[in-house]
Amino acid sequence: MSKLNNNQLKQFYKKCQKDKLIAIDTEFYRVDTYYPKLCLIQLANTQQIILLDPIENKIDLGYLNKILNNTKIKKIFHAARQDIEIFFNIFNKIPRPVIDTQIFLMAIGYPHSTSYAKACKDLLKIEIDKNNQFIDWRKRPLNNAKKIYAINDVKYLIPLYKIIKNQCKENFNLSKYYRKILSKNTFTDRSQNAWKKIRFHAKNELEIKNLKKFSYLREKLAMKRNIPVKRVMTDNEIKIISRDDKKKGNKNLLKKLNIKLTN
Repeated sequence: MSKLNNNQLKQFYKKCQKDKLIAIDTEFYRVDTYYPKLCLIQLANTQQIILLDPIENKIDLGYLNKILNNTKIKKIFHAARQDIEIFFNIFNKIPRPVIDTQIFLMAIGYPHSTSYAKACKDLLKIEIDKNNQFIDWRKRPLNNAKKIYAINDVKYLIPLYKIIKNQCKENFNLSKYYRKILSKNTFTDRSQNAWKKIRFHAKNELEIKNLKKFSYLREKLAMKRNIPVKRVMTDNEIKIISRDDKKKGNKNLLKKLNIKLTN
């Protein structure tokens, strides 16, 4: 492992060009924000692991961009959607090509939501300690336990990918599972699609129209203030005003939403 800086990023990139593949993971904070706050980037090739710390050091975005967007280098993630979102927010583009081992595991019979720890245990006979999974990654300095946790999240991704590839005897078409995480619409059209996240059985077209409108307004405000959407208005409140926004109680909720939108 290199130090938490950019000193070896250039040499690391050169090695990745030879390997043609790289393992990537991120640690971020998203408890009271709309957008994830990037706290750490872990990168691994076949010989080296580096940790890039954007909190303590300014990351060389030029070389990071070259690594992520070189189409000759396969980018290996596990459960890639949130990692890709972070890089999309930085570079306004999605890294390609992407291998998501969580998806790739389906080619050898695993369910879609299989964890990295289970895959490592089953296929590599390695136990992954997940005790630091839900810590606040903004806090510095990073102790040794946190660094080891971060390293392990990328250390076994390349071996895992190779084992799955060797065991995959059929040419499985997994494109439909990649479609969402590799689509810009996933990260740019959130306000338009926000209503789809709410479990709501509409009785008529008006209720669907209301749901779309109020979900859109809530999402826009959450983005503007960088706060979780449910701090603007809960799903239940969205459902209530979508049922009938003419009722007195619902007018109060609408007033609450409109006041927030205008402030």
